[in-house]
Amino acid sequence: MTVNYKLDAMIEIRKYLWEQLSTIGIFDDADYYSDNIGDTIIPILPVQQQAELNQFLSGKKHIVYDKVSSSYDTMWYICNEQLLFTIYSTDVSEINEIRNFMTDLFRRMDESARDVNRWSGLSDKFKFHSIYISDISATTPSEELQGFLSTDVILDVKYSRITDGLGRFA
Repeated sequence: MTVNYKLDAMIEIRKYLWEQLSTIGIFDDADYYSDNIGDTIIPILPVQQQAELNQFLSGKKHIVYDKVSSSYDTMWYICNEQLLFTIYSTDVSEINEIRNFMTDLFRRMDESARDVNRWSGLSDKFKFHSIYISDISATTPSEELQGFLSTDVILDVKYSRITDGLGRFA
C-alpha cells in the first residue's frame, strides 16, 4: 500500500472551513470564479501566494493560511499543530464576520473536532481530537497588502493520522 504523504490536516481544516463559510453565505462562490481557469478559486490560500492569485483577488476578502508550529509529545500518535489564518479585507465588518464565525465554529474544543470528524468531506486518514482558538490578533492595516486590513486567527489542533500496525502513516 502506498502512503500519500501529501495529505495534511491543515488542508482538511481548510476544506472544512471553506465549505462552512460558503454554505452560510459569508463567501459567494460566484465572486471567485475565474474565466481563465474555468473554475472557482477558493479564497483560502497557502502563505506562498502566486502573483496571478494576488491580481485575481485584488480588493476581495480572502484568507491566507500556514502552520505556525508542529510538535509531538510522549504520545507520538497525537499530532499537535497551530494553524494560522490571516483574514484580509478592505472592510472591517467583513473581517469581524469571518473572525466571529471562525470563533463560533472552532471555540468548542472536543465538540469542534467532533463536527470536523462527522463532516462527509474529511479524509479517512485523520481523526481530530480537539480544535480551539488559541489567539486572535487585533484588526490592523495590513503590512503585506496595501489598502487591506487584516487579523490573525490561530487554532490549536490535536489530531491523529491513521497508522498501520507499525505506527507508520497508513
